[in-house]
Amino acid sequence: MAKKSTMRRVSLRNIAAHKLRLALTVLAVVLGTAFISGAFMFTNSLKSSFDAAVNNAFTGVDAVVSKEATVEDRETVEANPDVAGTNVSTSQTIVLARDGAEPEPIQTGSGTASLGVWYEPDEQVGDTKTIVEGNAPTNAQEVIINEKAAKEKNLHPGDKLIVVDPQARHQVTLTGLFDSPIDQAGQLKVLIPEQDYLASYAKDGVVDQFIVDAAEGVAPQKVVDELKQALPERDVETGQKLADDTSKAVTSALSFINYFLVAFGLVGLLVGTFLIANTFSMIVAQRTKEFALLRALGASRGQITRSVVLESVIIGVLGSAIGVLVGMGLVAAIKAVMTSRGMALPDSGLGLSPTAVLVPILLGTAVTVVSAWAPARRAGDVEPVEAMRANESSTSQPLLGRTTAGVILLALGVLAALAGVFWDEQETKTRAIAVGVGAVLLVIGFFLAAPALSLPVVPTFGRLLGLPFGAVGRLASTNTRRNPRRTATTSFALALGVALVTVIGMLGATMKQSVADQMESNLEADFALTAPAAGGFPVPAEVPDAVRGVEGVERATTHMVAPVSLDGVFSSQLGPHGGFTDVVDGDPGNIGKLTVAEGTSDLSNGGALATRSLADAHGWRVGQQLQLAGPNPAAPTKPVELVGILDDSQMFRSIVVSHAEVTDVVPADALRIRMVGVQVAEGVNPDDVRPRLEQAVKPFLVVQVMSSEDMAGMVAGLINQILSLLYGLLALAVIIAILGIVNTLTLSVIERRQEIGMLRAVGSYRGQIRQLITLESVQIALFGGLAGVLLGLGIGYAFITSLDGQGLGDPVIPWPLVAAMLAGSVLIGLFAAIWPAQRAAKTPPLDAISD
Repeated sequence: MAKKSTMRRVSLRNIAAHKLRLALTVLAVVLGTAFISGAFMFTNSLKSSFDAAVNNAFTGVDAVVSKEATVEDRETVEANPDVAGTNVSTSQTIVLARDGAEPEPIQTGSGTASLGVWYEPDEQVGDTKTIVEGNAPTNAQEVIINEKAAKEKNLHPGDKLIVVDPQARHQVTLTGLFDSPIDQAGQLKVLIPEQDYLASYAKDGVVDQFIVDAAEGVAPQKVVDELKQALPERDVETGQKLADDTSKAVTSALSFINYFLVAFGLVGLLVGTFLIANTFSMIVAQRTKEFALLRALGASRGQITRSVVLESVIIGVLGSAIGVLVGMGLVAAIKAVMTSRGMALPDSGLGLSPTAVLVPILLGTAVTVVSAWAPARRAGDVEPVEAMRANESSTSQPLLGRTTAGVILLALGVLAALAGVFWDEQETKTRAIAVGVGAVLLVIGFFLAAPALSLPVVPTFGRLLGLPFGAVGRLASTNTRRNPRRTATTSFALALGVALVTVIGMLGATMKQSVADQMESNLEADFALTAPAAGGFPVPAEVPDAVRGVEGVERATTHMVAPVSLDGVFSSQLGPHGGFTDVVDGDPGNIGKLTVAEGTSDLSNGGALATRSLADAHGWRVGQQLQLAGPNPAAPTKPVELVGILDDSQMFRSIVVSHAEVTDVVPADALRIRMVGVQVAEGVNPDDVRPRLEQAVKPFLVVQVMSSEDMAGMVAGLINQILSLLYGLLALAVIIAILGIVNTLTLSVIERRQEIGMLRAVGSYRGQIRQLITLESVQIALFGGLAGVLLGLGIGYAFITSLDGQGLGDPVIPWPLVAAMLAGSVLIGLFAAIWPAQRAAKTPPLDAISD
């Protein structure tokens, strides 16, 4: 027991005595665990905010009637003596603008703008809205808006506004502002009286749902049971059950965000593992004499090993605990930024939970201990005779076994990746798994073989980089050969980060090129008139007629979607019984490039089209009569002739129905315009027509005039936003890799104190010492950067090729990114060397020699 207590005190005192060389190791643990802890906390915050919003939305709601509820259903509900009141719960996505000579759209950023129903306080069910300024609306030309959004957008009672909906635009007056428990600044809620809303947006009598208030003393479940009997074709549930179901759905959706963020935290910990292992290896090598003296004084091998493991446990717990605190700070900072941009998370807190605290601490500690285990075993193997040696620096270890294993794994990795590339007859999932296995084998194989690979490569870099520096350059090149394990381990952390960035960059470049090629090859129209993608807002119904009269326009063809099916088949299936089908008011070949296999593609006179694969699957033939049905199963269907069969295409992938046929099954306001394809007259320059089109659609506020190049650029911009997010997350791995180089160089300076002192004593200037350490750092970083680029390009090529069945084109190498990675590696080397080089330059010559 006394020996254990003594070794424990030795470990604790060693940590206290060497704060500098362990601080960077603790920082690596902090960065990895902070990201994981922050991911859990941020997800918890989002969930808390959504749960609060959902609960508030259903507070006071005893029952909900949904699934194509009608006005007649409402009459049945209100006739029940156990029902105290009902409200229509529905909304319509809109765009709101300030009225004037030049209407100005009110930007909602990442938020939404919707039009809903206003009820007087004594008629409200559930969400209680209170007028805080102005008056309630009394007709369709008056609206009331939620206070928080109105204040943020600088809107006041009396303002003249324009409401743009899918069918038309309306001039309205803002009469008042209201407040409610679920009011948020990012959600612009515009409300009008019920009768006016139903007259404009529920002409067929169908609404999203009714919310029901039970009579006093009546249990919600009793009302639900009674309404289920009265309305067997509708879905009827209690408000609490819907709130619980919605919360579960939100939790499920947020789990992906959590997994996504935790994955990047694990990448950071993985990179940090090599930093931690490298640090402990160097510390053990430097403390050889210390361990030998302890062995000579009677300490056993196990005690030495356990003392080093104890140090790693303390460092792991300390770093992980600090990481949790830093994670809290990250969440607070993210929420502050979101609040400043109008995306506040009310009722969310910091998201603290046992999982957010315990998982990062346990994981960070485990990673630290595992990383330190091999160095701890080597510490226990130190013999007492080592105490008589004058040199504490690490001795070289044979590389044959490690290199052989690495080469074998590299070969297996290449074979697995090639299988994923050339195994054409296998499905995409199998090929992708093969590439994934190959990528893991390549990474592990490179880690094992890297020391041997660095021996011919790194000194070569050193000689080339050191040419302008004479003897200092040659000495730096020689130094990197002295411990290839350390050089390779230090550079591997950077190589892994660069490889991940390269793979993602290659995927992004390929996706952008594929989108550009598809837009160019699939869009037949000269211009596509579209609405903003956010919120699924369609093109206003008046746009096609407005552009047909523009000078230089030969034709305008409208692509719509409608909730209709053809023999039970939808273009896009949504759930087991619903969906949407493509509708065109002319020839869809005027919008996208099509190949007609049989019949015709012109739907001007009615009919429907189907792709070859779909027609063969259902046994359809040209001239066959198919049944067109709307969303109401009780309504009659209409026979429609199949007038053409198309080869499979990117734009129309299943069925297309004529607009003339669809309007006999569903009302006109049930159709949503996705795009209007405009073709200019022959001999007319499209660039001359574009400004006229833009002027024609300007009053609609939401319509964009886009060419195929514009559409490809818009998608490329979205891809760039996603890539920027991924690069930002991967920056964590690169930061840890930089710390690894700083750590290695710092410990190397401590280890080589006598050597550096001797160089100073024989006449080396401080600037030359700084050059020496900096050149060594750049060599290590450049080797890691080059290895990472090569690994990333190889894995990226194999991965993208295996996904060729998903619509990706040939792999595109992002040469600017590759050049940036290599140049960035040099800069990383220069940056990482600043502090270690400065420390080395300040080494007192005589003191170092005397040590």
